[in-house]
Amino acid sequence: MSDLGVPVWLPKLLAWKPATAKNMSRVTKTLGRENLPNIADGAQRASLSISGHMFQRLNIGDVVDRDADKANDESLGRLLEEQVATDLREKLTEECPHIAWDVQRNARIWDFAQYAHIKELRDVARKYPEVEALVGDDYLIDPDVTVGVLRPLGVSLRAAVSCKWTIRSDRAQNVRHEFNSMIKSRRGRAPHLIAVTAEPLPSRLSSLTQGMGEIDAVYHVAYGLIDEAVRDYTPLRGGSGEVSQLQHWERMTGQGRLRDYRDLFDDILAD
Repeated sequence: MSDLGVPVWLPKLLAWKPATAKNMSRVTKTLGRENLPNIADGAQRASLSISGHMFQRLNIGDVVDRDADKANDESLGRLLEEQVATDLREKLTEECPHIAWDVQRNARIWDFAQYAHIKELRDVARKYPEVEALVGDDYLIDPDVTVGVLRPLGVSLRAAVSCKWTIRSDRAQNVRHEFNSMIKSRRGRAPHLIAVTAEPLPSRLSSLTQGMGEIDAVYHVAYGLIDEAVRDYTPLRGGSGEVSQLQHWERMTGQGRLRDYRDLFDDILAD
């Protein structure tokens, strides 16, 4: 971790990217420049302001072209997965070297003891179309990062981690649906079901932290800096009756649904 409480690899993934013609006016008025943080939504002043604060605190100066990997959410999501997997593998092995940890990216859910029966379901569904129509695609679950523990009867899934560089409403619902399927279809103990993100906007983070517990917690890779930025942010208008970004933030953090990425490792180790 850096002195500012973020993973040492995070600033290497952050960069300024060109604003679109549609968003140029808002970006220049909010940030005083013609490019925006690669975690920001150029259509949202709050997203620009909060992420701009974070970039200033981290002294991010890298500017990339529109077609660069660091301007593309899909590429950044893959890089986030790689870094989270590496962190988990190293930290868990360091903290508990006596445990046979198995940390992977994009593992099949049926590779784990609690879900081994799903492979049989998949094989039957492929053979009989009427069965496939009945079960749909609920058995097609490939978590971004998995943490397994080698047991006598196979590898037990300890945690499943969904990595989202940023959050849009449709992506949030996909995470919830996938984790809900994992809860319903397990045979044995439920794994920790976790999301990790760099999304700066509390109202978008709230779309993951709300619900009936399909997601145990959401972990932010720049928790402390976003906390600073949200408290510093002043909306253009107030008193509209809508929940403010600060209210979203305090509700999530107060309930423990949004947590610091630094807490992730201890939470996975906790029974």
